[in-house]
Amino acid sequence: RPRRRLRSRNLGPEDFMRSIRKKVLFTLIGALLIAGFMTVAATFFSAQAEFTQFLDTHLKDTAESLKESVTTVVKGGPIHRDHLTIIGDAQSYHIIVQVYDSTSNTVWVREGSQHLPVPDSPGFSTDNLDGTTWRSYTVAAGPLIITVGQDIAVRTQLAVASAFRILQPLCFLLPFICIAVWVVVGDGLTPLEKTARSVARRSPTSLEPISTKGLPLELAGLVKAINDLLERLKESLSAQQRFASDAAHELRTPLTGIKLQVQLAQRAKTPEDQAKYFARVNEGINRATRLVQQLLILARLDPESSAKSITTIRLDTMAQSIAEDMTPIAEQKNISVSAVAEACSTDGMEDAIRLMVTNLTDNAIRYTPEGGRIEIHTYTNEKSEAIIDIEDNGPGIAEEERQRVFDRFYRALGTKTSGTGLGLAIVKRIVDIHHGTIAITDGLDGRGTTFRITLPKLGVASA
Repeated sequence: RPRRRLRSRNLGPEDFMRSIRKKVLFTLIGALLIAGFMTVAATFFSAQAEFTQFLDTHLKDTAESLKESVTTVVKGGPIHRDHLTIIGDAQSYHIIVQVYDSTSNTVWVREGSQHLPVPDSPGFSTDNLDGTTWRSYTVAAGPLIITVGQDIAVRTQLAVASAFRILQPLCFLLPFICIAVWVVVGDGLTPLEKTARSVARRSPTSLEPISTKGLPLELAGLVKAINDLLERLKESLSAQQRFASDAAHELRTPLTGIKLQVQLAQRAKTPEDQAKYFARVNEGINRATRLVQQLLILARLDPESSAKSITTIRLDTMAQSIAEDMTPIAEQKNISVSAVAEACSTDGMEDAIRLMVTNLTDNAIRYTPEGGRIEIHTYTNEKSEAIIDIEDNGPGIAEEERQRVFDRFYRALGTKTSGTGLGLAIVKRIVDIHHGTIAITDGLDGRGTTFRITLPKLGVASA
């Protein structure tokens, strides 16, 4: 058998709107119809109960009136059917009157009426005769047994007619209500359809906010949330584009230098010249490697930072450990690294905070001249916040550049030390992730630089 390929069709905004319209319309109109049916049923049963009570009373009154007619006229004499008088009878009620004379064993009924069974006892009874259910009331008047009966179907017909008269305005009004619901639902979904079409017509690169003019409050709230998302997405894409552009620019410089040094090494005439150029190639490769590592760290910190594990960190213990790790590197420039650590703790990502303090310490070692000193302080302020100070007595950072040094790839003018310009950007990102702050002030001996990091007290970062 030949195989037929199944074709999929993407639902457009109009199809989506129609499905909502159908759901709302079917729900509302269905609810109206159910409510109408329940109203009809309730009205019918109420009318039937009212007619049952009324017609039972009518049967009883008719039988009692016949009894009084017989008793008043006859007064013990012979009874004739002319003595029977029905008062207040209505043809629409279809009442059947039957009189049974026990002395002569004869039955008198209205002409053309059906014979009813003679009940065993007086009062109300319900009997089934030839497939017809009868409701009757019986009373005794001397030797006479008077029975007044009515077909139950008559009562049902009367209840239906009464209920229809009551519900007739509603029956005429229901179609107009359904039409009104149809119009109102269609009008209410029109802004949603227009918004969907507006979004569908947009290009993939268009992140401009959606207009909320003329939108209902409920839809305006949704569109506002979408606009906020678009704004954050726009900022994120812009940041990524700037980052990619800056990264490409920064990588181009060491790669160009490496290529140039390789060319010079190829043209070198002596082994000494080749060794010199290859040493420069190695330095360029190290710089490029460091830059790539810093870029990877930034890439790991940006997405899903809030999903990483949070633990309680002893900052004083961490400061002592970092000071010991950085001492061998600092000793190459005859720089002392010490930790003045008071008991201090915070909640956060331990690896990220260690990287932050290590970056700042390494940065201080790079820029502090030989014979300098670096101190790492940890303590708790009066607000129970954790404080980390990394202080040095190096050349310091000018006031006008203290905010810009946290920008990616930014390096202060006049800096002779090589670097990627990403170390402080990584530090700022880690501080932001932990909802802390970082400030730059003067360092040791009234000179140099102090990086002061303030982190939330215990329990705040976890929350």
